[in-house]
Amino acid sequence: MKVMRSLSLVGVLTLCSLAATVNGDEQSKVVGGQRADERIPYQISLQVMINSFYGFGPKTWAHNCGGSIIAPRYVISAAHCLDDIEASRLSIVSGTNDLRNDGSKGTRHMVEWYKIHEDYIELNRSDIGIIRVDEPFVFNDSVQPIKYSDNQVGGGETCLLTGWGYTMPIRIGRTPSDLQKAELVTITNEECRARSFPVNPTEMCTFTRIGQGACGGDSGGPLVCNNELAGVVSYGTRFCGIGSPDVFTRVSEFKSWIDANQK
Repeated sequence: MKVMRSLSLVGVLTLCSLAATVNGDEQSKVVGGQRADERIPYQISLQVMINSFYGFGPKTWAHNCGGSIIAPRYVISAAHCLDDIEASRLSIVSGTNDLRNDGSKGTRHMVEWYKIHEDYIELNRSDIGIIRVDEPFVFNDSVQPIKYSDNQVGGGETCLLTGWGYTMPIRIGRTPSDLQKAELVTITNEECRARSFPVNPTEMCTFTRIGQGACGGDSGGPLVCNNELAGVVSYGTRFCGIGSPDVFTRVSEFKSWIDANQK
């Protein structure tokens, strides 16, 4: 589940998966995680309309990134998942863990508009965006918003990461059809910097063990700590789960901005 920034010793990439094929092996697992059999009602798949075969043939929807429902018409994702893509080419699938057949088991909403944070610089800061859908979500057991606040999350917290990102360290082949989950432990920003990531106060990091973490296709997705949306998947190393931290946008730093942009 991952995408990164280029550092002297570590190749870093952001974690989106533009136009990834989404009919992968249902037995595959998130890097170090497992299939999420329970509903994750705030989780969405942010999808892009693409030509199915190298620019030719019928158009189809492809999973690109994750995101989190926060209100009846609003979703939070990563800025790099949205940057330079026309809103008319974006849609959101909610209410399902299964992306087979373009996520037809869920409900698709078209994106009306999105806004990227004004201070966003890729692989540097403010990697967050807010999305407004054309029609309100219908809340039920499968679709619910996630709470967010300005509560700071420190190191040593066990949090839940979910997404449809790649399940192997090398991002090749297909992303999984079934939503994956992993419990990750936060580390302090000082610890993250000591591991070669020059994070700033608007970012947070996790590191649990070698062989576990986010990868391509997980970008924009939720890191939930203490039942609140604490992080948005932003970037990590070129190879996933190899012993380097994963970096997330710290949602608590952007609460006022999120609130102000729900019109």
